[in-house]
Amino acid sequence: MYAAVLVIHLLVCIGLIATVLVQSGKGGGLAGGAFGGATQTVFGGRGATDFITRATIGLGVTFFITSLALALMTSNGGLRPAKSLIQEQAKKAQTAAPQVPSAPVANPASGAAPKPAAPGNTTR
Repeated sequence: MYAAVLVIHLLVCIGLIATVLVQSGKGGGLAGGAFGGATQTVFGGRGATDFITRATIGLGVTFFITSLALALMTSNGGLRPAKSLIQEQAKKAQTAAPQVPSAPVANPASGAAPKPAAPGNTTR
C-alpha cells in the first residue's frame, strides 16, 4: 500500500511540475499589482479557467492528499503506539527471572563449606 501511494505521489509531482512550467504568466502576479499600479490583475476576477489551470488545481490537491497519506503511513498513523527503548528494556527486565545471590558453595575437593572470617582477623 505504501509503495502504491509513493508511486502515485511521484507521478503527481512530475505532472504538477510539468503543468506549472507549461502555464504562461498572468501579468506579473503580485509584483505587477503592488508596484505597477494594476490592482485589477491581483484582486480582480480572472474570468474562465482553462484546462491547464484546472489540471494544476487537481494535481495540487492530489499532491497534498498523497503527502498526508504518506506522512500518516510513515508515523504508524496512530494505529499502534511506538515504544521507546526505555520501555522495551523495562519490559525485558520484568519478564526476566530475578537474579538471587546464592549461598557460598562448598569446595568440592574438601567437601566442607568455607568458614566465615572471624571479626578483627584481617589475614590475607
